[in-house]
Amino acid sequence: MGQPMTPAERQSGRKLTTPAIVAIAVAGAFVLVCGGCLAGVVLSTIGDRTTSTAANDPASVSASVVGPTQVATVPVVSSASQEPSSPADAPAPAPTPELIVVPDGVGLDYQSAQDLWRGAGLHVLPAIDALGENRLPIIDSNWVVLSQDPEAGAVVPRGSFIRATVKKYTDG
Repeated sequence: MGQPMTPAERQSGRKLTTPAIVAIAVAGAFVLVCGGCLAGVVLSTIGDRTTSTAANDPASVSASVVGPTQVATVPVVSSASQEPSSPADAPAPAPTPELIVVPDGVGLDYQSAQDLWRGAGLHVLPAIDALGENRLPIIDSNWVVLSQDPEAGAVVPRGSFIRATVKKYTDG
């Protein structure tokens, strides 16, 4: 193969600097975390019983082993063709969405209005700049609500969306 390296030859090789060591450590940690997350997703998918219907549905069994060499055939019955035998077996009706009355946020600072709407069960969409300059209300308490959609008093399902038109208190 070759002659052994002298001590001078061994020292002339590249040395790892502190930033390189840190980068290697961070990359290794990243790989471990991503691998762990991926393994968790795979294992939870494998263990998810809702994805397996044949193993959990007795109607889908067509044969079962009775003895070491005997096989007993069981007729397959489709659960879709069976009529419910009693009202308890009937599927539950879809729940009706809870209705709420939209609170009035006009005249409030934008932060207080958002708190009021979220507390009532609404989802707040990004606000519209009343001056049409497409400014974003970064500090929400520095903006006042001029209008809202849907309007106050409207009856909507919980989880509906609401959007405000706002302007800065310092705008003319």
